[in-house]
Amino acid sequence: MFKKLFEPISIGKLNLKNRLVIGPMEVLYCTENGTVTDRYLKYVEARAKGGWGLIICEAQAVTEDARAFDHCSGMWMDEQIEGASRVAEVAHKQGAKIAVQLIHGGRQTIATGAPVVGPSPIKDPTLVNTPRELTVAEIRDIVSAFGDAALRVKKAGYDAVEIHGAHGYLIQEFTSPYSNKRTDEYGGNLVNRARFPVEIIKDVRKKVGDDFPVIYRMSTTELLPEGEGLTIADSRALARMFEAAGANILHCSVGNYTTIRYMLPPAAVAHGFSVNYAEEIRKAVSVPVITVGRFNDPFIAEATLENNKADMICMARGSLADPEFPNKAKEGKIDDIIHCIGCQGCVSQLYKLEPIKCTVNPITGREGEYVNVPADIKKKVLVIGGGIAGMEAAIAAAGRGYEVTLFEKDDRLGGQWLLAAVPPYKQELATFTVWQKRQLDKLGVKVHLNTAFDEKMIESEKPDAVILATGAIPFIPNIPGIDGDNVYHANDVLSGKKLVGDSVAVIGGGEVGVETASFVASLQSKVAIFEMLDALSPEGESSVNYFQFEYLEKRKVQIFTKTKVVEIKKDAIVYEKEKETYAFKGVKDVVIALGSKPESSLKEKLEGKVKNLVVVGDALKIGQGMEAVEAGFKAGYYI
Repeated sequence: MFKKLFEPISIGKLNLKNRLVIGPMEVLYCTENGTVTDRYLKYVEARAKGGWGLIICEAQAVTEDARAFDHCSGMWMDEQIEGASRVAEVAHKQGAKIAVQLIHGGRQTIATGAPVVGPSPIKDPTLVNTPRELTVAEIRDIVSAFGDAALRVKKAGYDAVEIHGAHGYLIQEFTSPYSNKRTDEYGGNLVNRARFPVEIIKDVRKKVGDDFPVIYRMSTTELLPEGEGLTIADSRALARMFEAAGANILHCSVGNYTTIRYMLPPAAVAHGFSVNYAEEIRKAVSVPVITVGRFNDPFIAEATLENNKADMICMARGSLADPEFPNKAKEGKIDDIIHCIGCQGCVSQLYKLEPIKCTVNPITGREGEYVNVPADIKKKVLVIGGGIAGMEAAIAAAGRGYEVTLFEKDDRLGGQWLLAAVPPYKQELATFTVWQKRQLDKLGVKVHLNTAFDEKMIESEKPDAVILATGAIPFIPNIPGIDGDNVYHANDVLSGKKLVGDSVAVIGGGEVGVETASFVASLQSKVAIFEMLDALSPEGESSVNYFQFEYLEKRKVQIFTKTKVVEIKKDAIVYEKEKETYAFKGVKDVVIALGSKPESSLKEKLEGKVKNLVVVGDALKIGQGMEAVEAGFKAGYYI
């Protein structure tokens, strides 16, 4: 089925069993000083078992001052070799090949106490500090530090080393006219701007020898306004220089912190969006090329290789969602693959400098805690509510060998997650519902749809435990006119139960309001959003917001912030702004999108009637999907 995907390939003298790569990705499982932990080892082990052709570990600093962020691992001294060797050993025991990426944060450094330096004293637009310009002597010291660190990577037993020359960190800062304004031998023309990475590659090659594979990661374009930064034309020439210097393979990405929405693309960005850039590099060099860019499906990956766009496919977040992706694809177990949904839950963790989690895989980062071992005592478990929290609870409990029955009052599973998948850019959320339903069926969970559970049913079912996952109900504010026949809730509109007209007001500009407005606008309706706060979707992830707001602008949605709706009329919204009252006329329909509140009315009725009662998800506290899935899984696993 995936002949090209599972065709062997060589990087220099390293033979890989397939074309699937786990990209370097910060997970923050190491200690603050970068020491390897058991948690990190278990995380690597799970992916090594998954069948990937190559695992590239997260960035490791070449000097202590090179740390890009806190918890950044390091290879700047020989004492770090022992800990690194444990990671390589874990991977090799599972038959995997593993590499390490080396980094210097440059002007994008945010690590506590680390100096901010760069080719020129030009501040990164997304950060606060202006970098100090490196001297030529310091540049040459850093070149040597990369070579020394690469040798430590080899001594630690890894199979290859990757030089991080992408994403706006120090090496790319030298190659890009966006950040390099020097006029010495390291600035100005393209050859001079390439001198730093070329010297690094040569120094690495000299120290690790001809038989050790060197990967060079590059941003093929910074996706900046024309004339500002690196372009594909620059990168075609740079790629030739990197190959000539000794790189065995080029790992092609895009962007920098200014265009981070493409570095870490949300679901609004198309699958394989950057493959054409990788193809251009592939045409320019004779070494293999890795491409990256929201790959989460084996069919798309296979087609990319078949069309000669690249030689290998990198999936970073896809490996968070499903470390067993290669094994499942090779065995034809396509329905069992957990697809990354591009929700940015993992990215949000990074922004908070907290250990990585995955919305659709609560085991990520907890591989040592959640071990698939049958429970000693068999229990009968009832799960009430078939949203993502309830389904995940049922999956986890059934996975422990419990007898599980799930009750859902509606005619289908998925709850509010189904509605969340309706607006533009959110369609992939549905893949998780499909996967959960598949697992319920495989695990033999009894599912009763159209069944509103009540306390009387406890006596006939006689469960050992009940997991209450009844979700939430809409929050309805006390606004005059809100009971009018032209006023609907967002849930009814997104579910198709209510059809809106050609002029719609959405009250509420949080994530739900913005997404609902986008959906209504996609139906060619004129839309206006009314929000009391200063800005829309203040808690939304920045890249997700970027594309949502761009969509609203394209659809010419009117936005009223710092605005309080005081009355809803049949053809108008009356609102207050800056102590003045106005009427927004011509409104045919009004959609209330002000969030939800927990629905846990069954809790009191069941207390005392069942030995073990656990409330999870929105039924306990309104939260994000990641929180609901995690709570559901934990409840089912430990019930």
